[in-house]
Amino acid sequence: MMTDPPPAIGPAADPFTSLAVHYGMLLGVSDFQVLAANPRGKLQLHQAWQHGKGVVWGYCIDVAEDEPTLLVGPGLAVDGLGREVYSSAPMCLNVHDWLEEQVKNGAVQPGGNADRKTFDARLVLRYANCLSRPVPSIGDTCGQATSAVEYSRILEFAHLELRPYERPQDSSAPMPPDERNKVFEPLRRLVRDRVCPDGTSVPPDGWLQAFRKVAADVGACLGPPGLVPRLSERTRLYPEDEPGEILLADLPGLALVRLGDGWQLKADTIDLSVRRAHLPTWVIEELIAELLAGSPGRRPVEDPHAPQVLRIQRTGKQVTIELTHDVEEGTVEQALEVHAFDTHVAKRKWDPRLKLNPTFTRQHTGQPPTPALIKFTLPTPPTSKRSYRLVLRGTGPTPLVRLVDRRPIPLAGRVGDPAAPANDGHDVVEILAEGVGQ
Repeated sequence: MMTDPPPAIGPAADPFTSLAVHYGMLLGVSDFQVLAANPRGKLQLHQAWQHGKGVVWGYCIDVAEDEPTLLVGPGLAVDGLGREVYSSAPMCLNVHDWLEEQVKNGAVQPGGNADRKTFDARLVLRYANCLSRPVPSIGDTCGQATSAVEYSRILEFAHLELRPYERPQDSSAPMPPDERNKVFEPLRRLVRDRVCPDGTSVPPDGWLQAFRKVAADVGACLGPPGLVPRLSERTRLYPEDEPGEILLADLPGLALVRLGDGWQLKADTIDLSVRRAHLPTWVIEELIAELLAGSPGRRPVEDPHAPQVLRIQRTGKQVTIELTHDVEEGTVEQALEVHAFDTHVAKRKWDPRLKLNPTFTRQHTGQPPTPALIKFTLPTPPTSKRSYRLVLRGTGPTPLVRLVDRRPIPLAGRVGDPAAPANDGHDVVEILAEGVGQ
């Protein structure tokens, strides 16, 4: 009778202890463990911190046609502790058996009825290992022969798990929320909103210095959870504790449908966008080169006289747009457009353009100087069910303009945007949502 191999204790990983060898040295088990643990630990440390967890290749997901089973193809990934999680063969997970066990334990309450059971879940990948290849072993350090048998290999493999979750009743967004958006948030805000952590805007010639400073500050606050922000019993080497699992896919609306005497699995949505994915370095290099090269042909030259948006802020219903230069007040209302979007209605669409009556305040060049301001009031503050889309036009027939030598110069987007064509500008678009921009 075949039995499953016993589970193994994970191979040791110690990046900061190495073997000091010399002639005549008697090597024991612990020495060989140190010899193997040092390079393994260095590799895991490097991958966990400098690359992070994510899928390297493969792990495509499908549904079996003749049974209620998820199929996951071969693949390679790196988990949160820097370990390679590899599968050379397709894997499967019987969702019907899994759901019965979850219902029995009270972890899932599927919707639908007896012939169609629905629920939401996420598929995660975990590192696992087991012992293999039993061999005779000496029972004690004195070398007395015994009939003891020990396993001589540790096999590493991938393990699949389904994690149920409940979707909010008033939202179509899946849960739990995407945790990637909170990672390196100050750097993301610098790149996305052109705003430093202290709330100041980045001047056009200060991007590199601002990036260096924010990156250094972010790095100084990072560390293993067992050391930063304070000593604890958690890991003191890696970015996260066991199991360091990798999210493979979001599977909202899974359905088990009775088909005769059996069951069939329906998965209308297999969302791979929630997984972290690693691109080869050469691809990243070429993508950066393409961004730097820009579009072919003649490239626009930045006009220092063109007005630009420094930042957009919202307090309750009040919205303020800060500009680098004064503009013609008569063009403000024509260039500014705001539409509401409601998610609680049956037929979701953009509402008609809002009547705003914006006000304009010119620059003050005293000490301290103040930017030019456009202010307007929303009908209601954004909520979880209602958001707004703001467009300040630098293109089209009626852009926001500044008059220089009797020549109208259109809005050139935000500070830090690519240069705009001489006779056209760049629009500025902002989504005003709950918890954003305040």
